Amino acid sequence: MRNVVARLLARSPFSRVNVLMERALECSMQVPELVRLMIDDDQPAVRRQAKAISRLEGLADEAKNDIRANMPTRLFLPVDRRDVLRLVRQIDSIADASEDVGVLATLRPMDVPEKLQEPLTRFVQASVECVQTAAKLVDTLEPLLSSGFSGRATEQTSLIIDALSRQEHETDKIQDQLAKTLFQIENEMSPVAVIMWLKIFEEIGNIANHSENVGDLFRLFVAR
Repeated sequence: MRNVVARLLARSPFSRVNVLMERALECSMQVPELVRLMIDDDQPAVRRQAKAISRLEGLADEAKNDIRANMPTRLFLPVDRRDVLRLVRQIDSIADASEDVGVLATLRPMDVPEKLQEPLTRFVQASVECVQTAAKLVDTLEPLLSSGFSGRATEQTSLIIDALSRQEHETDKIQDQLAKTLFQIENEMSPVAVIMWLKIFEEIGNIANHSENVGDLFRLFVAR
């Protein structure tokens, strides 16, 4: 049975999906440090960190392109080729959203009001934790394949999917509270700053959203 699974994995894109997920996770894990540097008002360091995130996003793009270039026309697996491509797109979008946070942070100096600092820190950490849970899901691909997407492996994967859904919901709640806090102090800020912060919140939230989308695709896999 192990030899059969090994041959299937050799012909499937799943090992490359793991590489992409690792790179997207590494990219997202740089965002909390970016936020810390913004709070410290260290603009040169913010720019350096944004560039580092962009370099990591480029590595994620390379992994994504490698998957697409080597995707078999047909997968002799209980997963549709289109669903694998959707999974690849969502994982890559995690890295894209991480890079977008860095880009927005460097368009103009962003003062972080004191009332935003603590919830913003919690928000970005919660979003990255969603990515970490999504990475745990991707790690279940081989066990799922070995089990034919059934049995105990499916049960364990379903538990991770449910945990990810709860995490993303909590992240949404933090984002909503953060936006309310922003509007409470908007008169102390320029309109441009308010708009920029809303865009930054959106992209940090997208890191969690795309992670949850990974979970939704796995839910589709195990429901077959």
